Amino acid sequence: MSCFARNGVGKTGRSATGREPTRGLLQQAALPHPTGLSSVGVNWGRLQDELTREPFCVQRAEPTMQAPVDRSPLHRHPELYCSDAAGAADLLARKGFNLTLPHHRDGEGGMRVNAVDLPSIHLCYVRYGTEAIATTNPARTDYRVQFPLAGRSVSVMGRTEVLCADMQGVVGSPLCDQVIRSAADSQRLMMYFAGDALIRHLNAMMGEAIVEKVRFDPVLNLASGAGRSLRRWVMLAVEELDDSNALLANPLAATQFEQLVLTGLVCGQPHNYSALLHRRTAISPRSVRRALDYIHANLHRPITAEQLAAAAAVPGRTLYAHFRLATGLAPLAYVRKARYEQVRRELLAGPDDHLTIVAARWGFEHMGRFAAGYRALFGERPSQTLRRR
Repeated sequence: MSCFARNGVGKTGRSATGREPTRGLLQQAALPHPTGLSSVGVNWGRLQDELTREPFCVQRAEPTMQAPVDRSPLHRHPELYCSDAAGAADLLARKGFNLTLPHHRDGEGGMRVNAVDLPSIHLCYVRYGTEAIATTNPARTDYRVQFPLAGRSVSVMGRTEVLCADMQGVVGSPLCDQVIRSAADSQRLMMYFAGDALIRHLNAMMGEAIVEKVRFDPVLNLASGAGRSLRRWVMLAVEELDDSNALLANPLAATQFEQLVLTGLVCGQPHNYSALLHRRTAISPRSVRRALDYIHANLHRPITAEQLAAAAAVPGRTLYAHFRLATGLAPLAYVRKARYEQVRRELLAGPDDHLTIVAARWGFEHMGRFAAGYRALFGERPSQTLRRR
């Protein structure tokens, strides 16, 4: 067998931490400025400043084939390179996929999977290099978002078939098996959400527990609205991960990214709870004050939408609307601004720590983007602030 595989957990199911593994599949693209999701009154701003769980669930295969130098998305995180159909099928079966390569000849081309795990999200790039049919394992409970990078694929979910190509993506819900038929030239970027994490997030946004499983509209428009924003945010995260491991190493940044895309998906992509999610409620300034108190008391820790909703004692959808009316910002945008202000206070106070250490302490790993955001907020560069001490 000619395969290269990364270390990981030895079987599918729950990881060593007890959390359900998420899995996915991932491409570089232009990154225009994100649009907002006006339906919930959220001022999204840029993800750039708001950017760890076990590796992907496969055992190591003896690397009898050396993976060639590659610059595909997430190339710093290779998961699998294989030219042997049986070997690839065996490895992917451990991840919860049944893989068939009907026209593949062993030794021709190479299948590649690059993958990164965050606490509740799995990012993955996949290229089979041949026609492929992948069927999800019925035991999987994650939600799957596909972003086409090249070529075409078709996802079959029950009686529904959805094309994944050009500016149309696919959202899969764990209500039935999903069959993905990929053309030989297909390349995809995918984002897999742990089912329990998505449901907790939606419960917090609604302020009540859901009864039925969440069923998303499977057609994702990547040309506008929530789909366009999700694609940009994911591509920016891929760019960061291809540049360094900062997103994996910084819990504040990783949590902010997860919260951004979770909220974008549940608030922007239609599903069977959308009508309840967008109900209007009376404004309560007290809830905003409770959220502000929680933010400032926990600014040094990862902050999630669930935590803010619990602290404010209102549904997350209500808090987002009220918070923006009161402050002009969505809660997570306010958190980012407050962390910039904390960096500025420390720079003016004259600590011995280097600028990069201070910035990283408050969740800012990419210094170029940090400096640009700092200047936009305060009208001067961080170095100018240092000189005024």
